[in-house]
Amino acid sequence: MTDSATSMTLEEARDEIKKCEEEIQSIKTALRGIASGSSLSEANSLQIEFTKVEGLPETAKPALKLQISSPIEESEVTLGGEKATFEGVETGVAMLTVDANDAGIPLGTSTNPIELTSLCAMDDPKQPKDEYVTEVPVAIVAAAPVTDDKKSDTTEGEAAKSEESTAEPVICTVTLKVTYKPSAKDQREELYDALNKTSQRKATALSELRKRSIEKARAGAESDKTAITRSKPSVKPGFLNKGGKKGAEEDKSVASLAKQWYKRVTGPDSIVMKTAFWAFLTKDFLIFFGAVGFMHFQGNVLSLPAPP
Repeated sequence: MTDSATSMTLEEARDEIKKCEEEIQSIKTALRGIASGSSLSEANSLQIEFTKVEGLPETAKPALKLQISSPIEESEVTLGGEKATFEGVETGVAMLTVDANDAGIPLGTSTNPIELTSLCAMDDPKQPKDEYVTEVPVAIVAAAPVTDDKKSDTTEGEAAKSEESTAEPVICTVTLKVTYKPSAKDQREELYDALNKTSQRKATALSELRKRSIEKARAGAESDKTAITRSKPSVKPGFLNKGGKKGAEEDKSVASLAKQWYKRVTGPDSIVMKTAFWAFLTKDFLIFFGAVGFMHFQGNVLSLPAPP
């Protein structure tokens, strides 16, 4: 994918993944359609027609020799004549070379071989057309002869400059009408190529989605951590007691003794207070049982004296 993928947002990555999944499903459906049966033939064909020439006199009788590289075949066509047909062309690697002649006299050749890949492309391989028609202008130039003496006297760089300076001008321009009829194999190859590219886009979008999700999770965690972090106190406790440590220890010992005395003697949990509390609660019982015991053991003291 291009550099634009690296600038995807989280939502854009999700949309890209969804779009790729839909496209992958449509490609797989088209591939199943080819397996079950297709209207396309098993072998493709390439028909080339010589339709127009510019730069030659009206009395000229131009003819073209067409040669393709894969498979290696050649054919001749005349202006407005029959079409040259090539079958089973390897459209991904095949090249087309054009040689022109006028009434059997050589005029020249095309400046560069023509790549057939661009001429044999399907706009939508999921729904291919029966044929694709393209008009191609081809410039014909005369080949500049190079003698053996010239090759021996000049270096490779000087020879290249000499060829550029002595290049022959364009003799004429011919127009070819190329009709490409794809096969089921061509459609299948185009679909597999589209499937690979779409899968790569999906993988890149998934990686970007994973990256953005991690970044979002980290940002949320840092935000929560900042929110719950408490600020440290600006003043440490006990900083005023640094100079009186000894006096503080003495005060602490006196206070500790007083606190112990209070707890043991006069405090609410001391033995004295607990004894007083229970004495207050049981005083009536003590008086009653004391009186009963006194009358039982010393009741004679309370008896009246005998009458005289």
